[in-house]
Amino acid sequence: ERTDLIVNLMGGTLNQHAYLRYLEALAPIYEQLEALLRTRAARPLLKDFDHRGLDRFSRIQSDIALLRASTGAAESVPRPVATTAYLARLHPEIEDERLLAHHYIRYLGDLSGGQAIARLVARHYQISPDGLSFYDFGELTDAKAYKVEYREKLNRADLSEGQKKNFISEAVTLYSLSAEIFNELGRT
Repeated sequence: ERTDLIVNLMGGTLNQHAYLRYLEALAPIYEQLEALLRTRAARPLLKDFDHRGLDRFSRIQSDIALLRASTGAAESVPRPVATTAYLARLHPEIEDERLLAHHYIRYLGDLSGGQAIARLVARHYQISPDGLSFYDFGELTDAKAYKVEYREKLNRADLSEGQKKNFISEAVTLYSLSAEIFNELGRT
């Protein structure tokens, strides 16, 4: 949240097109993450975290389509190099604890700081709720309670010491990769 892109996006100094590029950079991450999660939903470590109400890819696609129409933006844009680097982490052989780190970073971030982004983007760039469905978690009856429950499940997860280290290492890497996506977008 300290990158120039996010500071400027939330501060109202950018435009709808910048927000669109932000969504376009995140879309393939959610697509790949959710594809992996669907194939592993029954695995012991992941089953307690499986909740289709968290899925964001179809929502982000909808927001992108609406914003492309309203901004007249081209449908084909180059993928940021940093997004490609992030996607390399989401490979078919990824360990479940590392995949859970992706789940945690993406969805808990969207349920927390993402809500502030949505409010400010709506205010600064006059984007209707239809264009902000990415941040709508209406399928969760109580997002705050869900986050508390999620963290409790994570604390109870049956992880070996090695798996805990893998989870933490992956989460730290994902913070850096996310920042690099935002930094790259901020330079364009």
